[in-house]
Amino acid sequence: MSWFSDYEQEVGKIKNGNLRPLYFLYGNDYYLRDSALRAIRASMTAKGIVYDYTFFNASELDASELQNVLFGSSLFQTTKCSLLSNIKSMLPSARKILIAYFKQPDPANVLVLTAEEYEGRNAFYKRIQDASTTLMCNSPYESEIPAWIQQYARGLNRTIDNQAVNELLRYAGTDLGQLSNELDKIHIYLPEDKVIEQKDIRKVSGFSKSYSLDQLLEVIGKKNKKAAIVITKNLLENDMSEVYILTVVYQYLWKLIMLKDPRLAGDPDLGKKLRVYRPQQLNGLRAAASKYTMSQLRQGISYLVEADRRVKTSSCNSLSNLMITLEGILG
Repeated sequence: MSWFSDYEQEVGKIKNGNLRPLYFLYGNDYYLRDSALRAIRASMTAKGIVYDYTFFNASELDASELQNVLFGSSLFQTTKCSLLSNIKSMLPSARKILIAYFKQPDPANVLVLTAEEYEGRNAFYKRIQDASTTLMCNSPYESEIPAWIQQYARGLNRTIDNQAVNELLRYAGTDLGQLSNELDKIHIYLPEDKVIEQKDIRKVSGFSKSYSLDQLLEVIGKKNKKAAIVITKNLLENDMSEVYILTVVYQYLWKLIMLKDPRLAGDPDLGKKLRVYRPQQLNGLRAAASKYTMSQLRQGISYLVEADRRVKTSSCNSLSNLMITLEGILG
């Protein structure tokens, strides 16, 4: 577990307050990248640092905009924590600005760069690695996952036996985000100092309630944010596609918009246009539409479009992306 041990060691330094001005996080595991970023932000907060957090897609910044991000002062002269994702797509002119910043980074600020992979022969990547603290964030091999589970449990002041580890892998798979969610649930469920055993995994993870997309749409229609968050997390834990969830919610809000359009109010074929053929279902949609203004629904569509953009261009993980979107829709 050489690279993984290096990752854990560096994250441990961050949690202990040893922050650096430049970090480079690369790899295909969003959970590891997000964990490192959360550790950085938590460490800044623990130090009592008041800071502005900003997120940028590097491909969307020109040289002047990046100049302002790196060298400009924040509105209230506070410390900055900035994330630049997708640095592979950074414009050549913007790369020059970034390289200039490497020569004398502001020690009071933290800049985090992310990429899906590291290209060893790329001179730009080499300069980034030389200037920053680099953490590889690839998904561990399956053989490394049991040790990670043990370590995560220790972080919760828990012990988990080998049979429980194997049972957890059977239920949750090898995705670190899924595994951490299950371990957190089990930790909350069990009394303090209780060793996690196979029977605990079966009781908590094996019989978790599974929700449906229809139930998610129902609570969105009722503007029940708390229930929407619980159901969305459950859908992701049960391997529901993030993109599919966004698409279905988009179609649902669009139906509500059509129901509020006065031009369609008297249309006898409105149900067919909405592809809703049962009167009870149509009445349910009308009730949901009544809870929103047209402005709120259009704003909700905008949040969904932005969420789709993040899926394609950013390092935001599925859960974070959907939570941001629900917050925007439901307030």
